[in-house]
Amino acid sequence: MYYINEDEVRSNLTMKETIDVIREAFEEYRSGRASSNTRVRTFSEGSVLNTMPASMEKYHIMGHKTYSASKNGARFVVTLFDSRSNDLIAIVEANRLGQMRTGAVTAYATSILHPSVENFTLIGSGFQAETQLEGMLVVSHPRSIRVYSRNHEHAKDFASRMAKKFGVDVRPVDNAEAAISGADTISSITNSVSPIILRKYLGSHYHINLAGSNYMNRREAEYEVLHDADLVVTEHYDQSMVESAEISEYVRFGGKPLELREIAGRYGEFSDLDRTVFKSMGIGLEDIATAYRVLRNMGLA
Repeated sequence: MYYINEDEVRSNLTMKETIDVIREAFEEYRSGRASSNTRVRTFSEGSVLNTMPASMEKYHIMGHKTYSASKNGARFVVTLFDSRSNDLIAIVEANRLGQMRTGAVTAYATSILHPSVENFTLIGSGFQAETQLEGMLVVSHPRSIRVYSRNHEHAKDFASRMAKKFGVDVRPVDNAEAAISGADTISSITNSVSPIILRKYLGSHYHINLAGSNYMNRREAEYEVLHDADLVVTEHYDQSMVESAEISEYVRFGGKPLELREIAGRYGEFSDLDRTVFKSMGIGLEDIATAYRVLRNMGLA
C-alpha cells in the first residue's frame, strides 16, 4: 500500500494529463464500464464528512474521495482498492488533485460543447480559479481573458500572478456586467448564494461552466440563463438534483439536461448550438481516475 502526499501529486500530474484522464473516465462511464455514486455527507460537531465512491473497470480500481470540512479548513484523500483482489492500493492526498480535476472537467466539457473559445471570462479568483484558467488554456487559445471577483484587489492580484505563470494577458474587471458582456465562454467558480451570471449580461452566443457550488443554497446563474440555452449538461444527474439549485430548478420547470457521460467523446456534434451550459459539482470517478494516473506516473501502477 502506498501513501502519496501533496508534493508527490503536484510533481506527477500535469493539466494536459488530467484532461486526458477525465476524457477517458467519462468515455468509460458512457460505455457502462465505470460508475460514480452521489456524494454522501455526514454531519458531526461542526464538521462535514463527504464521501464520493466510484469504480473503473479498465484499471480494476474502486474507491472514493473522502474529505472532512469545517470552519477550520478541509482535508482531502482518495482511497484506491484493487477491485479483483480487494487489496488497498493507495491513499492519495487530494487537495491539489481535486484542484486539478476541477479545472480539467470544465475544460473537457468546453472542448466538446464550445471548442472555439474567443473571449473568456473567469468569475472567481481563489485557489480553484487557477486551474479553471489553466485547463481552458490547454484546450483553447482565447483572444482575451478577463477575471472578476467581488474583491477587486483579489482579481488584480490573480491577474498579475496568472499572467506571469502562463504568459498571457489577464485583465481584472471590477463589475460582473462588464466582465460577462461580450464573453462567449464563462467559467464561474465561486461560493455565491445569489446569481452573478444574469441573462441580460449575455449575448445570443455563449457557453457557461458553473463549477463553484455543490450546495442547494448557493447559485451562480439565474434560471433564464439555463432556460434560454440550447443544451444544458450536468456532470451527474442524481447528484445535481440534491446539490445544484440551477439544475434542480431547470428540471422542475421542465428542462431535460444531459449527463456529461452522454456527450463524452462526441466532438463536433454540438458546434451548431448557440448557447450551452455545463454544471460541475465534482464526482468520485474523476478523483479515483486522477489518483490512479498519479500512481502510473510514479511507476507504482
